Amino acid sequence: MEELSDSELVDLFRKGQERAFNLLVERHKEKIYYLALRMVRNHQDALDISQDTFLKAYKNLKNFKGESTFFTWLYRIACNLCLNFIKREKFRSFLSFGDLTKPLSRPKDSPDFSYERNQLSEAIDEAINHLPSQQRIAFILHHYEGLPHHKIAQLLGKKEGTIKANYFQAIKKLQKALKVYA
Repeated sequence: MEELSDSELVDLFRKGQERAFNLLVERHKEKIYYLALRMVRNHQDALDISQDTFLKAYKNLKNFKGESTFFTWLYRIACNLCLNFIKREKFRSFLSFGDLTKPLSRPKDSPDFSYERNQLSEAIDEAINHLPSQQRIAFILHHYEGLPHHKIAQLLGKKEGTIKANYFQAIKKLQKALKVYA
């Protein structure tokens, strides 16, 4: 049964074979988790969103029309749950970039080099976290997931031009937030 395609597993699930859905979860849980983790930047929240994604898919799989692949449909559920989470969190947390300071230049063999590299990595994560949700998702899906703009537009139900604009704005905001590291 593990060698069956997603669409075949969906058909089996619709015919009452629960194990088919378990195989779909096993097949896609890691990718959904890492998408959520990149979006919400917290392990426990990413686990919760992943679980909610599969719960929502389970409840609605009988209504899945097959206009896209199962994974595309699942990915879209996860993206929407992440966006909803980010919007809720936006009201709870107001972070600033005031803590970012320009690091000292160090040679690559210096013990401080790895420390500065970690600081830069944290600053990048924080800058991404501060992007508006639509810009953040466009940036993460394109930059980290490697999805083309037209695929992101399809996933999110938006126009490709909107996705390109969100991605462009995200890049500009990240460049501005991280200019102290240039």
